[in-house]
Amino acid sequence: MAPEDDVTRADEARKRGNDLYKQGNLAGAETAYKQAATLAPQDPTPLANLSSVKFELGQYGEAISFIRQSLELAENAPVDEAAERRNKALYARLAKCYMYEFDLDKAREVTEQVSDPELKESVTSTADGLSSWLSSETSKDQKVHRSRVFDRLPRYKPQLQDIPEYFAISHDYVENLLDGKLRESCSADASLSFMLCGSGDARHLFMTLVALQLQESKTGKQVCKDVHLTILDLNPASLARTIVFFDMMSRYTLLKSRDVPGSQDAPVVMAYLYAGHVIPAAVNQKLQDHIEGIIDSLEAGEALFDWLFVPSETAKQVVRVLKQWQKLPDKPYYQAKTVRKAVGDRLRMHRVRQKLKFGRVMTNIPPGLKGDMKTFKELTVLLPEKGFLERRDRRLVPLVERYLTGSTDAAKEVGDYIDANWVTNPTLVDVDYTESTLDGLELWAREASDEDKVPSMESDPIEIVNRLSPPSPNMKNTLDVIGKFFKFVSASTVVFSSRLKIEALVGEMSDVLERIRYDCLDARSEPAGEIDACGFPRKYDRIFMSNIPDYVGGLLTAAMYGRPLLREDSPSNLRFTVLLNPPMFTGDSDSHFQAEYLLMHDDQRISDHFSLKRRDPENIFDSLPAPMADLLSMMQPGGLDGHPGAGGYFTWDAVVPEKEKLTHGEDDLLPRPALEKWLYALFLKICLPYPRERFSDRPVMAPLNLTAFLRLLALLSERGYPAHWLSGVVAALCGGEVETTARAPRRVAADPAEVDAVHPARKMSVAPWRAEFTTLLSVWSRLLPFGFVAPPGALVGPRDVAEYSVEFPAFEEEQVRVPHFVLVFWDSKYRTQIPNGRGMRRALLDDETVETVGGLTDLGRRSIRVVSVFKYVPAARMASWWCRADVMREMTDGEWGVYVWRTDTWEQVTKGVGVKDVRELRTWEQ
Repeated sequence: MAPEDDVTRADEARKRGNDLYKQGNLAGAETAYKQAATLAPQDPTPLANLSSVKFELGQYGEAISFIRQSLELAENAPVDEAAERRNKALYARLAKCYMYEFDLDKAREVTEQVSDPELKESVTSTADGLSSWLSSETSKDQKVHRSRVFDRLPRYKPQLQDIPEYFAISHDYVENLLDGKLRESCSADASLSFMLCGSGDARHLFMTLVALQLQESKTGKQVCKDVHLTILDLNPASLARTIVFFDMMSRYTLLKSRDVPGSQDAPVVMAYLYAGHVIPAAVNQKLQDHIEGIIDSLEAGEALFDWLFVPSETAKQVVRVLKQWQKLPDKPYYQAKTVRKAVGDRLRMHRVRQKLKFGRVMTNIPPGLKGDMKTFKELTVLLPEKGFLERRDRRLVPLVERYLTGSTDAAKEVGDYIDANWVTNPTLVDVDYTESTLDGLELWAREASDEDKVPSMESDPIEIVNRLSPPSPNMKNTLDVIGKFFKFVSASTVVFSSRLKIEALVGEMSDVLERIRYDCLDARSEPAGEIDACGFPRKYDRIFMSNIPDYVGGLLTAAMYGRPLLREDSPSNLRFTVLLNPPMFTGDSDSHFQAEYLLMHDDQRISDHFSLKRRDPENIFDSLPAPMADLLSMMQPGGLDGHPGAGGYFTWDAVVPEKEKLTHGEDDLLPRPALEKWLYALFLKICLPYPRERFSDRPVMAPLNLTAFLRLLALLSERGYPAHWLSGVVAALCGGEVETTARAPRRVAADPAEVDAVHPARKMSVAPWRAEFTTLLSVWSRLLPFGFVAPPGALVGPRDVAEYSVEFPAFEEEQVRVPHFVLVFWDSKYRTQIPNGRGMRRALLDDETVETVGGLTDLGRRSIRVVSVFKYVPAARMASWWCRADVMREMTDGEWGVYVWRTDTWEQVTKGVGVKDVRELRTWEQ
């Protein structure tokens, strides 16, 4: 037994620890409790206190140890009311600790001693649910289960037309990924890896190859041992076009080395295909020769080059596009005459808008190319130099000669000849996208003229020149300038061919990034020709995202998916531009942008949570002598006032954390109330985006569905947030009600003031999303890195999660290529008239703004269910989604209907279909 003086000192130490604990000083409290435990080694209370500290720190293994020691001492200690309360609290804490540590058997065992019936049932129910996923044949292998989740659960709300738009010619500023910091850090024995997402017309890929070669020419040393470039695009047409250019450049290099007659025309052929809307028949014939050879190789499963990897699924999609380019459909809007007229009219309107907005046309025309610009404005074609015409289109020579003298009649004659003998550049056309636009839901297509139906391919060739070469008084012909660019790229590819791997992938950016992270990218699982992709990099020096974040969730998506793939053993970064909506971010526009997409604007907080730091703009070519700096100067961001939103790029450097996880007491972690406010605000932002216009010239997309929330919870756990903090958020959402100081968005683009606003604490119903959230949580439980305790019945097993589908009646809708659609389930027993427009958002919203304007009661909200994670097949008007079977049975037995709903205007899209007509397709295990 401890001396009385020690008992007194122990009691004082423990009281001091209690005060420090209440103040949030966990380190101080731990020291005081340890002193008390040392002074009174037979007293279970200090050990119980230590378990509380360890629990709060998220150190559940140590908390378990202290709980066990305390309970062991309690067996021989006097039992009074305080001791009983202490022991009850310890058993409750112990059961939670085992759950957070995924020790489900011990958690169940401890529940025998848990006195709180609700906690006992919650622990048992959650443990049973988790166990069912851990033991299922389809999910016990985490990698297999993860792949299945990626395959089945979309990351974004769907569009109602699912063929991706084709941007054949990019409009953003060229980026060279070999920036100054990378040049400084790389060495001759290093491997470099780049990823280009939304590779588009491949200008960034081509420029990076040129930069690598020029850097070696400058220094006389190897830049690196080898280089890997992953080029990724959602649309296979972009990759098909890039592959065609590589094939042309490869053959050109070979023919030039052998001095084959006619090989001098290859650069002009490539220039026509890169920048020309309507091209000579001879150019098209060269294109067709290459297309035929590429198709033969890809269909045979052969590698086109020993440095180009095209996996089988990508190859199939590329071949489909190439076969469409062999002969475009015989429709007016693909014919040269219609294309010339449409492109010319569109560019004239574009110049008019520039004059109205800026007072002048923004294209800077080099003096030597003014004649080309005059010709292009009059004919909407590029004319080559006389030698090319004499070799490739002799009949046009006299007409062009007359035209160049200024003859008005000759201009018409040249135009008529081109209409009859030239063809539309097939590589600028995505037949699938064009036809789906015209045959789909869009109302404009019914009365559109043939010119209106011409695919979006308009571009100013002089502007392309400005992006590919610095101004020079020696420029005389646009095609010649672009052709010289391809000569540079050809030479660079040859120089690096023995040290080069280019991986071409058709896919969505976030999906591919996440699959690479977790080593479950099927495209890398099998060789293509002699190329084995198993050793391809899973970490990158640079990840270029173009303006894809504009469409998929901004900085949050870029950070969650991109940052895990950045190297940490050398400086690395990701970069993207903002093109859709720069005017929406005002004041301190960087902070405003960060506030909207992260609901977090402080740079240090962003660095702490996402391990990224925004870099100030820099001139990365200062150290390069002319002519290299001149050649590469076009890669500089050219935004107004240097702001990325005006055309330049945000560069985010990877921050390597000094410690593995954020910690208490050093202002790393957000305080728990602040974390909960942030998470609930993000949840409400995903579920209840602020109403926005259907059509906008500065759209702020709201594409994320609830899978993003679960991914964020996983990230926060990895960064060090305790499981019980995250579990508390999960449990509240599962219960369908949260108490929070957060609110749903109150403007289209949240600014720092809105993000920082702390509203009065309020209980809010989130019941409409409970069915979807608990379904997703059940599926994700096998993947989350933290344990949790959910309310009874919240988790269901894989046999109790099923895929369902429904076919909607025919409908018409405008602006369907935006990710702003959800499924709404409505119980007509509650109210026969379903609210429409903003009335639906008010019906779902539960805050002070709707109390007097038609908000629903809690009972009413439980009569609405919303599903944000679903797939939609336009041709069949078919939606499919995964849901817990008990909820679907309840709705089938009732009077529920299901609708497609917009979340931009919050308007109803389809008529309702009775849930009785919904079909069950398969369970998760099937």
